[in-house]
Order: sequence, then structure tokens, then C-alpha cells
Amino acid sequence: MLAGKDGRVTQHYKIANIVATEGAHLANFDEAKFAHLQALSPDERADIAFVMDARDMSAALKDVRRLGLELQVIYHSHPHSPARPSLTDIKIASEFESTRGILNLPEPLHLIISLEKKDAPEANAFRIVNGTVTRVSYQTL
Repeated sequence: MLAGKDGRVTQHYKIANIVATEGAHLANFDEAKFAHLQALSPDERADIAFVMDARDMSAALKDVRRLGLELQVIYHSHPHSPARPSLTDIKIASEFESTRGILNLPEPLHLIISLEKKDAPEANAFRIVNGTVTRVSYQTL
């Protein structure tokens, strides 16, 4: 997660991927992906799926508030697919909307980095609201 003020990122928070842990919550995945993930070893699951550690996320959001910052970006990589939201990404972002409202968090951009072409990584940013995906531009400094 990336936080900052006025559209400028100043803080980075690394959130652990718990998809490889025993008993990881996999309900956000569609039935076919869930079945596929269940058949894989923990390391194989971690290579193709991501579930944020709720404790890491909570600690990051507390620090964001303590510093007087705002959540700006939620990012992740797609090691084997294009830099666009998957159906699972859209579902998770849509479910996060209700949590955002409860916690009074601003709507973050969703940045997806594709590593599909190892020699030419690609990153795209999106707004995901009510299941609707809109690509947006961003600047790196």
C-alpha cells in the first residue's frame, strides 16, 4: 500500500501475502480458482494468488492515520498475466469499498504491475468502483 497527501506518495507499506499459509481465507476467489489453489502447494499458491494479511493492513492503516496521510494506492503484481484487473481483483476491490466507507478512507488507485514480459514490465493504474474498472493515468517522479 502507498500513502501520502495531495496525490503525492510519501510512504510505502509492505503487506504480507498469506495465501500460502495453512487455513488462508480463499473465499474471494471464484469456484474454479479456489479448487485450483487448493490443489497446489503453499509456494505454488503464493506465486499465482495474493491475500493481504489483515494484521499488516490494519497496522499500515493505523500508521497512515498517525502520520496524517491518506491511502493513495493499493498495488500488486501479476507475474504471469497482463497489467489489468482480474475478476478476483475487481471482486476484492468492490468488497473493500464497504470497508473504506466504514473506516472513512479515500478511494485508492489500484496499480497493477505485469511481469509477464520479464524484460519489459508494465504498470497500469485503475479506479475500481461498484465493479466498474476505469484506467487512469499517473505520474512517477
